[in-house]
Amino acid sequence: MSSIQPANESVAPGTVRKLSFLDRYLSVWIIAVMILGVLIGKFLPSVPRVWERLSYGSVNFPLAIGLILMMYPPLARVKYEALPVVFKNIPALLFSLFQNWIIGPLLMFGLAVLFLGSHTGYMVGLIIVGLARCIAMVIVWNDLARGDREFCAGLVALNSIFQILF
Repeated sequence: MSSIQPANESVAPGTVRKLSFLDRYLSVWIIAVMILGVLIGKFLPSVPRVWERLSYGSVNFPLAIGLILMMYPPLARVKYEALPVVFKNIPALLFSLFQNWIIGPLLMFGLAVLFLGSHTGYMVGLIIVGLARCIAMVIVWNDLARGDREFCAGLVALNSIFQILF
């Protein structure tokens, strides 16, 4: 039997141990902060009003600043001069668009019907989440997985344009 080789040969054994404590348990922190946010909203009803005052139109300034700070480190290491090569890979671009604009929404529609059939507002929300993934998290997770930064930036840019247009 042949042994399974990692897709990215630059990832050495023990890479997970080399991640910082924060990076290694990122999923745990995200879930914990989501729970904390729900609890704060429930038990401290004045806090959401404070956050609303820190907004202009539909832009919440603390959230925007946090997203920029989260995306800056991975995006600062992208070789932007290599992006034209990414955009020449038509099969990969078409596959990304198919996955993001056909498979994702259909999957979310199926989940919405299956679990939220009588709650149309929640159904619409779930379907929209299937269309508009968090760009910041795509970039951060790609960086943590040591993915191709240039390819990720190109695909994120393409899908962002489609999100704005459609």
